[in-house]
Amino acid sequence: MKAGQTLTVLMVVASISMAIVGTAVAVIATNSGAGAKSASGNATLNLAESGAEEALLQLLRNPSYAGETLTTAAGTATITVTGTNPKTIVSSATVSTFRRKIQVDASFTGGVLTVTSWQEIN
Repeated sequence: MKAGQTLTVLMVVASISMAIVGTAVAVIATNSGAGAKSASGNATLNLAESGAEEALLQLLRNPSYAGETLTTAAGTATITVTGTNPKTIVSSATVSTFRRKIQVDASFTGGVLTVTSWQEIN
């Protein structure tokens, strides 16, 4: 192999290597951003569920509980309780730019609070 051919082969190999590294960096950056968004979405759902659980606990203590706003280091959950029997609880949580809602239906029967429905809503 002549000196000029070696340099050409080296440049082709270097170009291919740089393309592979660039693609790998782009994939890592994309996955990192998606992972952060997924974590924030999960944190928002956890906060919404915590709000619903808080409402159930408060209803056990005080059947006329109507809701409140919970503030945590992660974000806020706004809890509203409507209805008489069954009670409908809506817990709406906000963390950063993410918002998730949980709706829980529960009813009192013989002094026992029973959850009949628990779902995420839009």
